[in-house]
Amino acid sequence: MKKAILAAGAVIFLSLSALAQETPKGEVFGGYSYFRGDGGANLHGWNGSITGNLNRWFGVTADFSGHYNSGSSNVAVNIPQIPLFTTSVDANSNIHNFLFGGTFSHRGSETLVPFAHALAGFSRSHVDGTAVTNVLGGTSVTSFSGSDTAFAAAFGGGLDVKLNKKFAFRVVQADYLLTRFGRGTQSNARISTGIVFRFGEK
Repeated sequence: MKKAILAAGAVIFLSLSALAQETPKGEVFGGYSYFRGDGGANLHGWNGSITGNLNRWFGVTADFSGHYNSGSSNVAVNIPQIPLFTTSVDANSNIHNFLFGGTFSHRGSETLVPFAHALAGFSRSHVDGTAVTNVLGGTSVTSFSGSDTAFAAAFGGGLDVKLNKKFAFRVVQADYLLTRFGRGTQSNARISTGIVFRFGEK
C-alpha cells in the first residue's frame, strides 16, 4: 500500500514538474506602452515583440515600439488693447524603437514566468508642426519637420502570468531605455503591458 502511495506521489510530482518546465517554441507579445522621455515628455503607444526560445531559459528577441504625443503652446506680448506679438505652435512628435537581443526566463512555476532581457538597436524620432506668428497685425505661418536616428538599448524585464496553453498576460514589462540623439545620452523609461501568444512546444 505504501509503495502504491509513493508511486502515485512520484507520478504526480513528475507531472507537475513537467508542467512547470513546459516551454513554448515562440512567444509573440503585443500591448499598450508608456514612454517617459529624459526631458519629462510623456508619450503613449504600443510595444510588440517576438521571442524564439532556444531552450527553457534563453530566447532570441526582436522588440518594436512606437510612442506618440501632440501639443500646443501660445505666447502673447501686448499693451492694453494693442496686440504687439502673438505666436502659437502645434507640434506632433513620435519615437519608434527597433531592438534585438536575448531574453532570460525562469520557468519554475506552472503559472508565473518572470523574465529579464538585454536589447540593442536603433531609435528613430520625428517631429512636425506649424507655427503661426502675428506681429502688429501681420501674420505668418511656418511649417517645420525633422527626423533623427540614433543608437538605442533597453535593459529590463517583467512578469507573465499563464492563462492557458496558448495565452499569457504580461502584467508588466519595465525597461530602462537609453538613446543617443545628438551629442548626448538620454535616459528614458518604458513600461508595457498586454497579451502574449505562445506557440509550439520545446
